[in-house]
Amino acid sequence: MGQMESPVMPCSDSLPYELPTVAVISSDGTLPASFVPFAPRVITDDLSLVQPTDDVTIINGERSAATIAALFRMLGRYMPPVLVTTKVFDEWDIIGAFDNGVTSYLIVDEVPEYCIVDATLRTAKGQSSMSPNVASLLFRHVHRSGPIGEPEPEPEPEPTNTTDLSPRERQIMELLVGGHTIIEIADHLHITEKTVRNYLSNIFAKLHVRRQSEAILLWLGHDRRRVDARSPVKL
Repeated sequence: MGQMESPVMPCSDSLPYELPTVAVISSDGTLPASFVPFAPRVITDDLSLVQPTDDVTIINGERSAATIAALFRMLGRYMPPVLVTTKVFDEWDIIGAFDNGVTSYLIVDEVPEYCIVDATLRTAKGQSSMSPNVASLLFRHVHRSGPIGEPEPEPEPEPTNTTDLSPRERQIMELLVGGHTIIEIADHLHITEKTVRNYLSNIFAKLHVRRQSEAILLWLGHDRRRVDARSPVKL
């Protein structure tokens, strides 16, 4: 499977016959209207109620990165795909969420309500959706060396050629962008987790990136000029 391009496409406003099993983590117990059709379980503070059999876990609220990290510590490779919905644009939380394995991230005021439903269905399938400003942040993050909020970006990097990767490195990247964890990649390729991490270190160096989220975005070849303020970016 080669690299893929990810244009912005209109959201679907239709529901499938069989709805996914949804758990919503909401610290105040509120349930946004967008999620009512899924009849989700609402979890307030006990993350152990998230089940590996859930099709998607939605974190509704702030500080999602820490919650995702806690879920992964508990469930590991069995953590369901995660969609974050929030009204707050928090750069640190967005980057941290993707580095901890989030699948989709939406700023709810940026997208129509039916796009949130569509993102839920896509996330349940392991596909990714991002609201426009989230996508723009991640692309800016790919091309600068300093911490988030640093006023001066680094000079424009030299074009990255993904063909520099070996066949094994390309295989690992395809698995990574497919939503597989390091543990799952190691099992699939019959190698150790340490070997996968070594491969990833080499990949990051060749792609001139520092984080997993940056490598994924670069590999997908997403063009930030295509971001449309009316629709979430779909990966």
